[in-house]
Amino acid sequence: MKVFDGDGFLTKIALYHLTDNPKDHTEVEAAIRFGFIDAPELEQRGGCEAREFLTALIGGRKVWIVILRKMDTGKSVDRYGRVVAVPYLGDRYLFSNRSLYLTRNIEIEMLLNGWAWVLERYGPDEIYFEALEVAQRNKRGIWAWGNNVHPWTFKGQTRKKSKTKCPAQGCAGSLVKRNGKLGAFYGCSSYPNCRYARSI
Repeated sequence: MKVFDGDGFLTKIALYHLTDNPKDHTEVEAAIRFGFIDAPELEQRGGCEAREFLTALIGGRKVWIVILRKMDTGKSVDRYGRVVAVPYLGDRYLFSNRSLYLTRNIEIEMLLNGWAWVLERYGPDEIYFEALEVAQRNKRGIWAWGNNVHPWTFKGQTRKKSKTKCPAQGCAGSLVKRNGKLGAFYGCSSYPNCRYARSI
């Protein structure tokens, strides 16, 4: 599993076949995009922290996903080919020789800890707004700072500033400044579909 940012990760999905053998399945690699939240972009204040929090939450663990259908396209993938889903962590506990499974909605965890906004236009459950309000009231994560900009506003501002088209063949993205482990670099706005990058 590889976490891209605070609302997306790359993982392997097990597709089970309709047979009597529970081990009869195929694994496919897929990029997952959260359905009802939007975390700060990596170039924004709090973006790297959101990614680190998500990595600590799901890194190396089995994650269950509920695949959604996008309202605007009618498909389960977005324009970048990412599967739109709500991910869950499932923990198994033993009580009096009986198993009990408890699930945690990872999107709610991101909101409660102050690392995401709610995407209202997709009609999430009321609990999403309650989790956001708890984080804002307690100044958790990005809410410890003032003047936060929505990621979708930030992306719009970045696109206006960036006029350099990505040179990768067949890519319609543009180059944006990003920060990585080795410092700043230019990467494609269509990442993870396009992995073009160059040093500054």
